[in-house]
Amino acid sequence: MLKNHSSLLLILIALAASACKPNNPAKESPKDIVYKKKLDAYTEVQYGNMPLIISVPHGGTDNPTTLPDRNCPNITTVTDNGTIEMVTAIDSVCRAEYNVQPYLVISYLKRTKLDLNREITEATCDNSAVSGIYNNYHYTIDSFIAKLLLKYPQVLFIDLHGHGHTKQRIELGYLVSASQLRNPAAIAPSSTSYYNMLLQNPFLNSTQFLTTANAFGTLLAEKNIPTVPSAQDPAPLTDDPYFDGGYNTKKYTGAAYPKVYGWQLEANYTGVRDNKTNRIKFAKAFLQSVMEFYSRNTSMQPAGFGK
Repeated sequence: MLKNHSSLLLILIALAASACKPNNPAKESPKDIVYKKKLDAYTEVQYGNMPLIISVPHGGTDNPTTLPDRNCPNITTVTDNGTIEMVTAIDSVCRAEYNVQPYLVISYLKRTKLDLNREITEATCDNSAVSGIYNNYHYTIDSFIAKLLLKYPQVLFIDLHGHGHTKQRIELGYLVSASQLRNPAAIAPSSTSYYNMLLQNPFLNSTQFLTTANAFGTLLAEKNIPTVPSAQDPAPLTDDPYFDGGYNTKKYTGAAYPKVYGWQLEANYTGVRDNKTNRIKFAKAFLQSVMEFYSRNTSMQPAGFGK
């Protein structure tokens, strides 16, 4: 009889202990909570937990016959091959090594159908069948900016592209022309894509983003990723082609978004976009440089991201 009472007592104690345990599961780490969704057949977005938005407008290869090709004059339709794979590598490395994830906006639609780095008339060539896809892409960037600014003082926006220029180096577009980079005194800070950051951080100077030790291009070049502009390569030569930034960079770092700054990143093919190994190598260097850039130039410290 005593034995039965002892057994019953042990069972009751175990049940009580179980009832006292918290019902909430352990908090998931950011690398376990990737939240991606398709807004339409061609637009994929990812919700992140750090103040970085990466837009990939020209990497798509989907070429549906149900949508007409763009046919307005003087348009560009070249695909930025490998840029979706690049941002995938960046995202994977970011979660694995930093335990956070960026916000992503990716188009899988071929640029012959829609150009998401142009204003809507040129982007669609007045084809209403793709205007909804265009709006999904840009409304998402708007909503991501608004969401991030509830938590962080500023947002870094990067529009990711690929170039086919002979010189194999990263080109950073700050809305500063090649001739201005060769003559920095001619740069009007208010017209650059980093002006909003200068306003928020008055201790910075107008060349902080271009060729100083703390410039993003310099940080990237230090990691064996040749980059212009940087301390190592301040400006393109007179005959060098160079992309200085397009519609998305101008829009999202402009006066309508006073707490957003950023740049267009044009990636070379050889050594960066051409295979998985090089994409991962670039992703590691890119993220190290981004984290160093935050630490050196802003009040936002990467250790606090995702908290």
